[in-house]
Amino acid sequence: MKNENIASGVRWQIFVEALAVTTRIGLHPHEHEKPQAVELDIELSYRTGGGQHDDDASSVIDYDHYCGVVTAFLQAKPHTRLLETLASEVANLSFREFSMLDEIRVAIHKPKIRHNTGRLGVASSWTRWSYETLLLQQPLESGVVV
Repeated sequence: MKNENIASGVRWQIFVEALAVTTRIGLHPHEHEKPQAVELDIELSYRTGGGQHDDDASSVIDYDHYCGVVTAFLQAKPHTRLLETLASEVANLSFREFSMLDEIRVAIHKPKIRHNTGRLGVASSWTRWSYETLLLQQPLESGVVV
């Protein structure tokens, strides 16, 4: 993920690998019966104001808190048919909850969903601009509290 428009400051990336969550997802009738396991790989990109990191926790994205927000959201939401929709909703939630976020890449995988694969899934990348122009028009499903 590259952002040529960052004029100043330090650019940071957070990597969340294989965040395991259960959520209601899938097209097939048997996938509507109960929540199933998904794994998320997420890259968050944001910037801080100065060249020196001043050890101020409020100037960074707390990755533990971030993982908790995403987990709570996915566990509480109603059934979603497509992984693509779920990835967009995670991006939407992330930009809405973390104002310093500039870019995000979300990959969602269903582990061992097919007998001869380790996992199958989708990935998408969003910038703050794409969030403000595209994702904001797709509100999060009502009734989900984060």
